[in-house]
Amino acid sequence: MINKKLTAAMMLGLALTFGNVYNTSIVAASGTEANVAVSVNMYQNGTVNWTKGAESDIVAIGVGYPPENVGNRGNVLARRAAIVDAYRLLAETIQGVQVDSETTVESLVLQSDVVKARVSALVKGAHVIEEGSNEDGSYFVKLRIPLFGTGNSLANAVLPEVTKNVKKEPAIKIDTKTTVLSKDVIQEIKTVNYTGVIVDASNLGLEATFAPVIYDKNGRAIYGIQNIDKDFAISKGMVEYAADLQKAAGGFTRAGNNPLIVKALAVKGGLNSVNPVNVVVSVEDGDKILLANEQADIFNQCAVVFVK
Repeated sequence: MINKKLTAAMMLGLALTFGNVYNTSIVAASGTEANVAVSVNMYQNGTVNWTKGAESDIVAIGVGYPPENVGNRGNVLARRAAIVDAYRLLAETIQGVQVDSETTVESLVLQSDVVKARVSALVKGAHVIEEGSNEDGSYFVKLRIPLFGTGNSLANAVLPEVTKNVKKEPAIKIDTKTTVLSKDVIQEIKTVNYTGVIVDASNLGLEATFAPVIYDKNGRAIYGIQNIDKDFAISKGMVEYAADLQKAAGGFTRAGNNPLIVKALAVKGGLNSVNPVNVVVSVEDGDKILLANEQADIFNQCAVVFVK
């Protein structure tokens, strides 16, 4: 069970930090909220977009209202409030990101002071990508941080911690004498030279994560963080997420223009979780993926796409 009081305290601390940076007074509100004295819009406007490949990101839009009877200073104060609100929303949104099937950023921050410091620095370093006045007199500020990248990214803040004890292992090799695949299918996979793998998990409730796993229905791990270069997982992501199968298969993703497409049977969590971030395929499709990888080195290129 995550310590909610500790999390709330951490979120308030972030808000206070940002308030000091921008010279905006902050007061604690009831419960777990942090409020800005110059009237902050408290709507939940933080979003995580996993479907932009290596450019996937987290964006938060903060809104502030000018206090009454302050004249020309109203817009300045509204902007300060919007900035503080955007940082607060960004910090809260980050907490819910799933690192792997067992771990969220929130739980990792509570476990590791190193990760806590990295995430705090990441939020403070968020870039303003858009700002301006709204028709109702309020002011909005949109902040962005990247999910992936070797510099200031969420992946670089959290993945080193969760993978520090993970040793790279070669992908499973298919024994053509014992595989469930027919000789014709084996020959086809060996001659087609697939450019990547697409797992169609549409309408199954799949959730995105930094470290998903492809399992077969017998529990065999076909593809996971242990099969790839960790630096690639940080810079580009070990899986690209797509919302449309046709577009994913049309050469618009890292799976290329000639991908092997398999249908997921189900989604699942890990050993101690029910978070549906991993996909399950048939034993036959698992062998197809592994054999295609042998022919085209798909895993090392992380040329894997999940359709949600």
